[in-house]
Amino acid sequence: MNKINKIKYLMSVVCMLCTILPAEGQEVVLDASFFKTFNSRQIILRDDILSGLTNKVIIGRGKITSISASERYKKRYRIVIESSDSLLYNQKMVFFVFLENKDTVDLLSLESKFEFKGQLMGFTPLGTKRNEYILDVILMDGSTLIE
Repeated sequence: MNKINKIKYLMSVVCMLCTILPAEGQEVVLDASFFKTFNSRQIILRDDILSGLTNKVIIGRGKITSISASERYKKRYRIVIESSDSLLYNQKMVFFVFLENKDTVDLLSLESKFEFKGQLMGFTPLGTKRNEYILDVILMDGSTLIE
């Protein structure tokens, strides 16, 4: 790569990070718009995008596929939620949402749609194509969606 191409590449990475990553303190909505932009990025940059969101507040939604007891992040329960928005762009995002409140868990049902807000703790890519991820989230707020 010559010097001009390196500069162009670095400028495109900086511009991409400025459009994807929010300002400090803002919430990031992982909706169809986010996944459209995420899918258009180079595969090698996708982990960097998610790394930039670590410890930030995200908002996501999807279908509950599992509810179980889990001792992780000092929380007693885990809800597994598959994002339907990510599937529109050939991505598979699975949220592992951790919470403490048994009353909340008792109100949830499998296959229901759930929208949540929480802190992104980390992510795990599920393959080398970087189109499937598990995102660990600590629940701050959530609600079942009724259609």
